[in-house]
Formats: sequence, structure tokens, C-alpha cells
Amino acid sequence: MLVVEDERITAHDLSEILEEAGHTVVAIADCADDAIWAMKLHAPDLVLSDIVLKGKIDGISLGKLVREEFEAALVFITSHADHETVRRASAVRPNGYIIKPFSSETVDVAVTIAMANYVKEHGDIDLTELETNRRRGLSLQCISQIDEYLDRNFDKEISIKEMADIADVSESAFSRKFKLSTGRSPYQYLVEKRIDEAKRLLRNTQQSIADISLIVGYSNQAHFSTAFRKMVGITPNAYRNV
Repeated sequence: MLVVEDERITAHDLSEILEEAGHTVVAIADCADDAIWAMKLHAPDLVLSDIVLKGKIDGISLGKLVREEFEAALVFITSHADHETVRRASAVRPNGYIIKPFSSETVDVAVTIAMANYVKEHGDIDLTELETNRRRGLSLQCISQIDEYLDRNFDKEISIKEMADIADVSESAFSRKFKLSTGRSPYQYLVEKRIDEAKRLLRNTQQSIADISLIVGYSNQAHFSTAFRKMVGITPNAYRNV
């Protein structure tokens, strides 16, 4: 899930409620531009966005992109209930609303209803879903080409645009298609590949952890160690000594 909210305390509270309810918050954005970048990176299933955002693009315009280009479920967060705001928001066809001030109960209900509405929109899941996903996703050849590209460029800054160019699709379409094909967002997939390569190097070489962190694309050892421990459950040094 992606939280788009420019009030820092509100964003933190909402994310905490979602995490405690068992959901995964992939990112928090405080403006539409950051939200679009996060959607390309993480391909979230649900976006919770405040209607009023700083910047040129407000939450309603962002919501239209969420629904049309990224095909994710959408929940609007708002304390504004005037007729014009309601009219504009309703035209986007959100899957639900959260009214400020909110509680853990109202958030849980809103998210549950939103996901139910989203599933209803897209029809019941049946035995052909996997094949449908394959057709809507990327080909095995395309995934293989992306794999090869990632393997050759671990030590570089890898962008969604570069991966989308390989697939010959737009950035917004790429994240969705990639997730349908692999079950993971491009960001999750890249992190897993980097950590898998780090594990291989830790097992089979005597290179320092600092050097390995650079080889697999982390600019500093601390960031690498944090990512490694989050995924593997132990530090790189502990993994090497197991």
C-alpha cells in the first residue's frame, strides 16, 4: 500500500495503523510527483491519498492516474466535504473514503470495503487467472532480458525507465505488468537479486563486506547491512560465519 499525505504526523499515524492491521506500506509520499515515482517503483495494490496535496497536482488528479494508468485500488483521505470536492472526487470513482480525524477502526473498515469493491470491479478470481496474468504481463523472454540486464548492472543506479525500455512499454504499465509476471514489484525484485548475489559472494569469496556492498549496488555498507538483515534475518557478517 502507498500512503500519499503531506501532513507528516497524519501520514505516520495512518501507516502505523495499516501496518498493525497486517498490511504492508511500501512508501509514504507527500506530493503527487513522489507518489507517481513510488507507484512506478512499487506497483502498490492500494493507494490512500489525501485530496488536498501540495504542488501542481492535487489528490483528485492523482487519483485519476491511480485508477486509469496504474490500475490500483484507491481510497481518498479528506476532511473536506463541500459539494464541489465531493463531485470531483466521485467522478474519479474511488473505492472508498477515509474522513479525518480517523481511527484504526474506520481505517480498517475503509480499506476492507475498498479492496472488496476493487475485487468486485475486476470480477471473481477463477482458475484462468494465472494465464490471464501472463497475457497481461511480460513474456518470459522479456523477464529473462531484464534479469540479464540487472545481473550486468548491479553496481549502477538502475531506474524503472531503463527496465521499461527493455520491455518496450511505458513506465506506469511496466510496473503493473512486471508485478503480474513475477508477483513482486520491480523494486522488491531488484533488492532480492542484489541480496542473493551478496549471499553468493559472502559464501564463496573473501571480499570485504564493504566491497560486496558496492558490487551489489549499495553506496554504503550501513545501508547494505540493513537491507540484508531485513531480508535474511541476520547481518552479512553473521551470514558469512554460519
